[in-house]
Amino acid sequence: MKLDTKQLQHISILYAEDDDIVRLQTEKILTKLFKKVYVAVDGQEGLDIYQKHIENIDIIITDINMPKINGLDMINEINKMTKSIPTIVTSAHSDSSYLLQAIDINIDKYITKPIQIKELTVTIVDLVLKYNRINNIENLAKNLVHKTSKNGKENDELSSEVEILRNNTKYLNSIIDNMVINFKIDKNGNITEVSNKFKTFFGYKKIIGENISILRCDMCEQETFQKLMLRAIHAKKTVISEYTLITHDDKKANTEVTMTPFYNEDALVDGYSIFVDLL
Repeated sequence: MKLDTKQLQHISILYAEDDDIVRLQTEKILTKLFKKVYVAVDGQEGLDIYQKHIENIDIIITDINMPKINGLDMINEINKMTKSIPTIVTSAHSDSSYLLQAIDINIDKYITKPIQIKELTVTIVDLVLKYNRINNIENLAKNLVHKTSKNGKENDELSSEVEILRNNTKYLNSIIDNMVINFKIDKNGNITEVSNKFKTFFGYKKIIGENISILRCDMCEQETFQKLMLRAIHAKKTVISEYTLITHDDKKANTEVTMTPFYNEDALVDGYSIFVDLL
């Protein structure tokens, strides 16, 4: 990923680390690169800082072994709050129990010490952009429902249905299902789920169980979907690539494909979530 230094100046970080030497060295570098760095010496202080500056913090970087509250427990408490935020864990250890707990609480990235600043910086920008993309999709879906609900009797009925769905996660999922081109594949590339928007856009009636290679693209030999999957595995993070995709009725569309790996309880890739944005 090529870094745009202007992007760094829009990102604020919560950094929690109890080791004085590591914290001071890393803080000094991050402060020069990013908009704002909030620093905590333990998990409790990190939690207090997040609660105070919840609207300003874009990403969390934390050590695991810290006094009072460890890094994973701190993130678990933060996840109970309302804001969706990317998280990076740093540790000198690779204990499998920590890795499994990190997966359970949806840690986005696990970085082993000593920290490589270039890798950390790229990961920060990548995760913040990913979360911004997802939040923008969610906000778009909500706005579409709000605008639609202003029209006629049919939309009054829709408003009532939306009000019921608002009480659980089915609300947002149902909107995204009809507004966003997204799908899932297993680790072998076989399609396991597709959104309604995917079906209407590509025009495939029966596609569950088919391999991702069934999706045709124009001039994509340099990075096939299979190569994108391998890149996601090696990077251990979300990857993005542009494709000119061809629909079932031979129409071409310039798109940006965002692929995110997800993992099983053994910390192995179990499949991928894929979003398709029209350019």
